[in-house]
Amino acid sequence: MNEILKDTQQQLQAQQQELTERIRATEESLMRDKELYLKVTGALECVGIIGQRQEEAQSDVGVVDLEGI
Repeated sequence: MNEILKDTQQQLQAQQQELTERIRATEESLMRDKELYLKVTGALECVGIIGQRQEEAQSDVGVVDLEGI
């Protein structure tokens, strides 16, 4: 009986360790994905601002000036 309990405990500890490692790996992957998401969102905002300024410049003068961006 002691051997069965000891074996079960070892199996559960191994499973716990594996799950801990999987959780860490998943969290790291999620953080990388969040970082990439924020970079893409920032780039989209920049493109939107450039497009807006381009429209404003074309309607005012008919020339596009992106120097101040």
